[in-house]
Amino acid sequence: MDLTGYDYRRNVLRQQIPQVTTEVSQPGPSPSEPLSGEALRLLVKLEAKVSVHELSVQFPRVLNRIADVWSKPQQADRCFDELLLHSRGVRQGFPQAVISEIASLRHYYVTRMFPKRIDPWEQASVR
Repeated sequence: MDLTGYDYRRNVLRQQIPQVTTEVSQPGPSPSEPLSGEALRLLVKLEAKVSVHELSVQFPRVLNRIADVWSKPQQADRCFDELLLHSRGVRQGFPQAVISEIASLRHYYVTRMFPKRIDPWEQASVR
């Protein structure tokens, strides 16, 4: 209640109350975060080897995250697993084109960047 006569308080409260509608609104495109410097350098490195165009356009935040862990094999493996494996049921998931690009990127990473060395003694004990 405003006793000053200037109607100040009522206007402040009116601005803070969100407008409520009964329509179901479709979420619009959220403002995407720009690609980091590391992500841009990674794109230049991968230009002819692996295509990540859809990933960089639709999910730049994910490409930034991959670029941050690119030189850390254990963290990168964990990052790729979190992106590709279904661990939480509340997520919508990536479009098929993006999943294909992430899988190709992981394959390139595992086979070319940091291939896992197999110990022949360990391999012999498994047989």
